Amino acid sequence: MSPREELVRHGLNLAALPSRWAHADHGSLRLAGMLRGAAVRRDGRGVPWVDADNERDLYFAAGFAQAQDRLWQMDVLRRRARGRLSEVFGAATVQEDVRARKLALTRVARRSEELLGAEHRAALAAFSAGVNAAADRMRRRGGLPVEFLLLRYRPARWTPLDSILIVKYLGFDLAVNIKNEVFRSRLAAEHPEYRAAFTEPRYPADGPVTVRSRRPRTRSGAAPVPPPAIGSLPRESRRWLDGLLDGEHPIGSNAWAVSASRTASGHPLLANDPHVPFTQPSLWYQMGLHLTGEDGEGAFGYGVTVPGVAGLIAGANRQLAWGITNSTVDTQDVCVLPPSPAETWQEESTVGVRGGAAVPVRAAGGARYVAMDPPTAGDEERYGLFWSGFEPSTEVACCQLMWRAGGPGEFREVLRGFGVPVLNVVLACQDGTVSVKTAGHVPARVPGSGRAPAEQEQVAASWHGFLDFDDLPEDADPERGYVVSANHKMLPDDDPVDVGADWVAPYRAERIEELITTAPEITPEACGRWQGDLANGRAAKLLPTLLAALADDPPAEPLAAACHRLLADWDGHDHGQLAAPLVFFRLLQKLTDRWVRDRLGPDLAAAMPDVTLQVDHLVTTADARAGLGEPDPLPVVVRRALTEAAAWIADEQGTEPERWRYDLTHRISDRHALAKAVPALGSLFGGVTTPSGGSGHSVCLMTPDRTGTVVEGAPWRFVAELRPDGPRLWDVLRHGSSGHPRSPHYDDQTPLHAAGRLYPVRLEGPRREAARLLTLRPRGGATA
Repeated sequence: MSPREELVRHGLNLAALPSRWAHADHGSLRLAGMLRGAAVRRDGRGVPWVDADNERDLYFAAGFAQAQDRLWQMDVLRRRARGRLSEVFGAATVQEDVRARKLALTRVARRSEELLGAEHRAALAAFSAGVNAAADRMRRRGGLPVEFLLLRYRPARWTPLDSILIVKYLGFDLAVNIKNEVFRSRLAAEHPEYRAAFTEPRYPADGPVTVRSRRPRTRSGAAPVPPPAIGSLPRESRRWLDGLLDGEHPIGSNAWAVSASRTASGHPLLANDPHVPFTQPSLWYQMGLHLTGEDGEGAFGYGVTVPGVAGLIAGANRQLAWGITNSTVDTQDVCVLPPSPAETWQEESTVGVRGGAAVPVRAAGGARYVAMDPPTAGDEERYGLFWSGFEPSTEVACCQLMWRAGGPGEFREVLRGFGVPVLNVVLACQDGTVSVKTAGHVPARVPGSGRAPAEQEQVAASWHGFLDFDDLPEDADPERGYVVSANHKMLPDDDPVDVGADWVAPYRAERIEELITTAPEITPEACGRWQGDLANGRAAKLLPTLLAALADDPPAEPLAAACHRLLADWDGHDHGQLAAPLVFFRLLQKLTDRWVRDRLGPDLAAAMPDVTLQVDHLVTTADARAGLGEPDPLPVVVRRALTEAAAWIADEQGTEPERWRYDLTHRISDRHALAKAVPALGSLFGGVTTPSGGSGHSVCLMTPDRTGTVVEGAPWRFVAELRPDGPRLWDVLRHGSSGHPRSPHYDDQTPLHAAGRLYPVRLEGPRREAARLLTLRPRGGATA
């Protein structure tokens, strides 16, 4: 390190110290806005447990704790939802802001706020007051998070609307069907010769489903319709979506619940590891809540939320534990608007751009849809987006209620308030109940609709109403003794309810079921190990076919022959120290290049959402390859692809296969956003590069980008055993509770996360004698 670099490093570290010093985690503070006071106990990981005897003080203290740990992250999340990133980051984020403004989420957030009961509005107001109290205190001491100093701005006051908006935007992130529709539209226009090959969903006919039994439908539906034949989207409409259509969406989460009949202890178990992009700090935030009752005990809850959201999104209380996965049901439709659509609302706004000219934005739409960008000159078509999230809903209230639910019936009723995101909620209860329930607004879809953009009138037929909560997929206490949700297909083909046709590959779900059904007795420790299971389900499906092809036409080139031997000897587990997982990964990439990228071009190929299932279908189905126009037999294709893959790996790791390792390429390299944008800030924000096993098709989901860098996985892992005397809990969060780079809890949980281990957690939180205790009292004149 040069003297100048050393000087910069010291300067950055000094700049960050005031925000660390301003973080109050012990002692006593007097703050305006409290009724009777609260306490914040922090355990050895810095995780806060909030104690109060009334909801107002409970949520005030929760907001105070979150803001102390994650204020800058909270500000970025709300700016993203409001379309105000460019005020801070300049021209680089203008298009993202324009998209957010056109979604008009502030409009639906205001309507959602009006639906909240008085107690939930009061809770959000108290949470906001707590956030602002923490921000004010840090500002007075010159100790706002260092990101505000580096970017030279101060945060605006937090409002209840900010919390609602964050949830709405997260819901939009998880609603991904628009990718499938727009890809099919582009395929029809740009490469119609490949429509037959790549238009149909390729979920395996024998693949598992989340809810297996056929159920009577209580709502009559319209007759099925054939998929529409719509041409290309105008270039301007495509530009509106560019930031969303980035190819196969690496969505993934695992949750399972096992009944007492299958566990070693005779008590139900739940495991959940919700997957999100790896970031520093994580999107998840661990928190404990304790609302004292008249009996001195009251309600306890522990789990995770998203910074800026009051309550818990997943976790446990004394009676139950619940986990979440993205349901991936179809909640979006793109439509062709008529020349003069009957827009019922419009909004004009301006995106402020730091260092540049402001950008005017017009948002408009009708019932449950928004209009896209106007077409280019001479283009007569306009497009709109239907999305269930444009209907107001009260999921923020659900986050305040789930952790206090007293049993499965009460918990299920709470889920009725969910609109977005549409989730599968997996439940295990002290009384023995295990279940999975879809919660959220799902259009009462015309069967067969939603595959590609269609005329507005045709699309609107699916949007006259939403499925009744009781018609949404549900499986409670099945005879098999377990439920599994891993983003796979929701319902059998013959189910009368249509919730979509596009699903991610079923490999994680298949493996979880295999682990559950072959274990003689299941323990919490086993569930924790399974969250790190490295069996590659895609390899289990494809490797026999690939090896048979290579046996028919073995490669003669030495490196390719060595790769052949590595694959032949491989057990199909993605161990980081092995070379075979890397060979399999690069081989499938080369097959994908030949069948998809080389035919469609890199731009359209990168936008294919279901590329895994499409390529797997080509590997295993001769007719599919013939339909694509593949001139060579599979053995020739695989041999050539393996030869190219071997050369690729040799360029990366040298020409000695015995030295190759998967985890030299397959690594988690998440960094703080500012460190990514300005590498010189790496000395301040740090971040570790973690060699990793697993893959996009193992229970230990570690989804890589094209280079092999892991971009998505499970920052938080959680296991709960529901015992009569109270739950036993374990969890871990990559990085840690704090967003302050100089905090000891900025990255303290990463080693255990990397090792695949979990911390034991007391639902009641750390004992007072073992905790750092901060007491918050109503202010009577003193200054905090």
